[in-house]
Amino acid sequence: MRIIKITILSLFILITNGLLIKAQENLKIKKSDFRIEIKEVGFKNAWKNVKEGEELFTAGLGTFPEALVYYLKATKYNSECAKLNYKIGVCYLATDKFYNATEYLEKAYLKDNNIADDVHLMLARAYHLNLDFNNAIENYKAYYSSFSVKELEKYNISVDKYIKECKYGQELVNNPARVIINNLGERVNSEFDDYNPVLHPTLDLLYFTSRRSIDKKDKRLDADNKYMENIFISEQAGDLWRRPKVIEKKLDSKNNESLLTLSSDGSKIYLYNGEENGGDILVSELKKDSWKSPKGISGRILSKDKETTITFSPDGKEMFFVSNQDGSIGGMDIFYSKLNAKEKWIDPINMGAAINTIYDEEAVSWHPKEDKLYFSSQGHNSMGGYDVFVIERDENGMWSSPLNLGYPINTPSDDIFFKMDETNKQAYYSSVRDNGYGGKDLYKIIILGEEKELKLKMDDIFLAWNHKPIDDLFYYAPTELKVDTALFMTGMITDSKTGELIILAKIEVIDLELSQVIATGLTDTTGTYQIKIPKKKDYGVELTAKDYLFFVEITNLSQKQVIESKITANFQLDKIDVGAKMVLDNIFFETNKATIKPESTTELERLATLLIENPTIRLEISGHTDNVGSYRANQKLSESRAKSVVDYMVSKGVGSSRLEYKGYSFNQPIADNGTAEGRSKNRRVEFKVLSK
Repeated sequence: MRIIKITILSLFILITNGLLIKAQENLKIKKSDFRIEIKEVGFKNAWKNVKEGEELFTAGLGTFPEALVYYLKATKYNSECAKLNYKIGVCYLATDKFYNATEYLEKAYLKDNNIADDVHLMLARAYHLNLDFNNAIENYKAYYSSFSVKELEKYNISVDKYIKECKYGQELVNNPARVIINNLGERVNSEFDDYNPVLHPTLDLLYFTSRRSIDKKDKRLDADNKYMENIFISEQAGDLWRRPKVIEKKLDSKNNESLLTLSSDGSKIYLYNGEENGGDILVSELKKDSWKSPKGISGRILSKDKETTITFSPDGKEMFFVSNQDGSIGGMDIFYSKLNAKEKWIDPINMGAAINTIYDEEAVSWHPKEDKLYFSSQGHNSMGGYDVFVIERDENGMWSSPLNLGYPINTPSDDIFFKMDETNKQAYYSSVRDNGYGGKDLYKIIILGEEKELKLKMDDIFLAWNHKPIDDLFYYAPTELKVDTALFMTGMITDSKTGELIILAKIEVIDLELSQVIATGLTDTTGTYQIKIPKKKDYGVELTAKDYLFFVEITNLSQKQVIESKITANFQLDKIDVGAKMVLDNIFFETNKATIKPESTTELERLATLLIENPTIRLEISGHTDNVGSYRANQKLSESRAKSVVDYMVSKGVGSSRLEYKGYSFNQPIADNGTAEGRSKNRRVEFKVLSK
């Protein structure tokens, strides 16, 4: 194993890629490893692909995606070569298609347990990135046992830290944040790294940094073999962003430059230049619609060390920036400065060990209106790579402890350059996600807020009808059934929160043995109902009311006292609201497939009817699994099952624009996956109300 010593001129290099730089061995694929003696046909072309792949792999991370293309072509001749599978897995780890890495690394390890000294580390990284934390921990431990502590320290690989990240990850994934994360699209993002989105304060302009190729003369950075950084601008057109253009020449150099932030009035632009004193922050002022040549910010701030990201308070009197200058606790730290009475910046102060860690902090960003500072960190309770955190200052000037923004905003990869808007309803940031266009992409986060808690009182829960009264349906006094006894079930139906009586709530009594409705009634203007029933026993009860949740539960009348031929049973209904979730327990699928079983028809037909009768409602159909098997396989299965339900709804005449589907794998359990009963409950389909 060898370690590569590098000088980083770029503003940002992925932590996962940094690990790959440090951990790679000079593992070469030989003809004897690859050639199949009994299979000469195709060897020549396949070996040519291997050699092309090897050359690109050796060049560095920037050409790993190209190497991957050649390696995959070579597998058509020999898909069992251990070294080839190992290198394919490593290449996938360096891309946004990291979920494919596990398959190839596992195959390499099964073929040759000693394929590489770092095979367990690479396997651990693959499992870690795919949220398979238990397998990741096992492989981290296996890797740790292969080396002495001194060797691990020499290679700067902290296995203990990675294991802690997995444990933090398990906690965060089990309590996900309620957000929607949307890729800004292929008009903005490229197959290369795109990061640090900065919105102009008054114009519909998006600035960002990209390591994409502009022309054939583009240089690559020695540290990671990726193209140099350049700043791009995209203009908003309706809901879309136009294809970006390189920023004007005065702000463009022949080397690396990255956009950091804009002043609150858009008159100043702050840049990072990796060539200045190991990395400095520059500022340019706007004069007559043109940017002046950038200059260094205050000499009190700049040092011979590296200064990277910077942000200012809304009034412009406070500055927060990231540096590894004297006074750093470890690596890159957040420093603070403010303007004195003479409008000069005071000497910067380290924000202290409660905020800065022995690992890197990066990408500071001040909230547009509130005393909140967002930043990314490899420390604290990060689930891997850089996670986004927030701290808040109280009226006494004291800062809160860093709060992890949670999964799925944060992932085991790098999540960074978070920018919150003034309403706290949306944000922009950069992340490596499996729905991207290559490397790091720009994303918009829609923040949904706290979830509306519902009372799930039964196995089958549905949305209440928003039904128009039809005389010949059920909006009339029901006809009493002819029964042998004069026994009545009576009571009130009220709002669960306000206690208000609900009028025109429909109640149906179900004979559990016959599986059919044997009595129907409505609440009157006083919110009470009275239904004649055959005899005293347990019944199923279905309740529906306009603007309320519909539910079914078993009512134990056999345990209730009869007073003057009446048995009292009161019920409460929860009001429907956007964000409400409901479980569809009676939808069944074939094992490990998305094929819906025939016994699901009743449930599906009822859901379709409700959607048709309520033409304004939009739903998200979501699939969920237990934790048996890999995260990726379960994610695909859960999404496919949700899509099957949506397809059924569309086939029944429900407009596709009213439905969304999503798979959550085992990220949102509602029961303990450690028991068979709990796993059964977790294998489910839900729907969530997106709008009414």
